[in-house]
Amino acid sequence: MDHIMGFRQYLKSPSSYDDLVKIIHGQHEFFPPDEDFVTIVALCGDNPRPFLEREGLLEDVAFYYYAPWEASAQKVAEVYAKSYFHPHKVQVIYYAAQPMGLTYPLELLIAIGNRLHAENVAVSDSDFQMAYAEIRRSYDYHLSVTNGREAVITYPRRAERSLDTGDYPINRWAMEDLENIYIYMLSDLKALNMKADFQSGLSITNKKANRGLNFDNVGSWIGNLHMAIQVMRAHGHLEYKFQVHTNPQNESTINVDVQLAKIDQLYQYYMIPLSNIVHLALTEPEAYLMKDWREGLSWEKVKADIRAIEELYTSYKLRQAAP
Repeated sequence: MDHIMGFRQYLKSPSSYDDLVKIIHGQHEFFPPDEDFVTIVALCGDNPRPFLEREGLLEDVAFYYYAPWEASAQKVAEVYAKSYFHPHKVQVIYYAAQPMGLTYPLELLIAIGNRLHAENVAVSDSDFQMAYAEIRRSYDYHLSVTNGREAVITYPRRAERSLDTGDYPINRWAMEDLENIYIYMLSDLKALNMKADFQSGLSITNKKANRGLNFDNVGSWIGNLHMAIQVMRAHGHLEYKFQVHTNPQNESTINVDVQLAKIDQLYQYYMIPLSNIVHLALTEPEAYLMKDWREGLSWEKVKADIRAIEELYTSYKLRQAAP
């Protein structure tokens, strides 16, 4: 086995069950084991076993049940690697009944890749913001540019940042841009000129990049951002130009409080306050803010959207501090 196609999934809504079926049915078409791919789903939320049995899908998967209170992601990866018997089936690892954030499943999939000596590991959100075919195109592109000599991380660029807006009181496109500024500041500043799309929901790393990753004490929501910073600080190669098309998003497991928690965890880990990030965004918007959401908006509206995020974060911190 050379390549892992990893999905992280919160199994709860009807659409998430549909997505799990799509992953199982899509394995042989898009990531067939005879091409040295193995598909792994790191899953929390509902226990999928009753559903898999009811739908007649249990024979198509290798099911593993690991309780997170028994072991860390690294330990679960170690135990899983010793239990790895059916690589031709979709591997479903059920690790928690409650969501544990985005970092835990990312760390788990990277650790499994290291334990199995995988050449490449892709980690995708399972909401199919990108169609299955687009995920495979991205993987093929990554394979065409990676080599064993340098660390490589690939972030596909969304032709359109398709985001669920729902009842969000903030501009989600602006929030992504503010989060990306942390990467610009904390890694190689050449990334500023690249304007990479770090939050497409899909990252692909090769073995050399994975060997250098460390998630110790990283907040539960910022693993992907931290991964980008680590690889770039180690002078790894960033692939950022490959463009993909996206599906409309009508549902998201990331709510406003989660996004504010991400900002707070970035502050706690890197000690850069959001006020500094906002100052950069408003002082040099052409450098730090994407044009996709700013086109057609007045400068006053752009400033108001950025300030609204800062104000909401301040309110979030005050709620946390309240007795």
